[in-house]
Amino acid sequence: MELLFREALTCFSNGAFNAFASMCRRAAQSMFADLGEAGKLRLFDELNAVRDLANIAPEIFTKMKSVLFGAELDARSALPQLDGYEAGIMLEVVKDLFYEAYVRKGKLQQAIMVRRFFLDETGSNVTPFISAS
Repeated sequence: MELLFREALTCFSNGAFNAFASMCRRAAQSMFADLGEAGKLRLFDELNAVRDLANIAPEIFTKMKSVLFGAELDARSALPQLDGYEAGIMLEVVKDLFYEAYVRKGKLQQAIMVRRFFLDETGSNVTPFISAS
């Protein structure tokens, strides 16, 4: 999956935006296979949240959704044509989806593990903060 996304970045850097879309589709399919159906549905929800958060135009969102999720119905479905602006938006959204799927979870798990380690090392009992209300 990482190699597919690196190739997508190379395509983007060279202005081959339709090749970029194709590689994004392949990277997304690989990610969905890795995360399973529940992970795929979570990322679909996340894509919708990003649309609202970033105020992405409906036409661009439809193209992104088609690139990333359209192949699920028909692997040979045609990719929409992207211009440089649309490809740039898609690049940022795909990076965000990868972060959400893999990086965020790992960073949070690592932070919790470090906290647990230091609590075990110091042997201290931390009293939870109780609200005065």
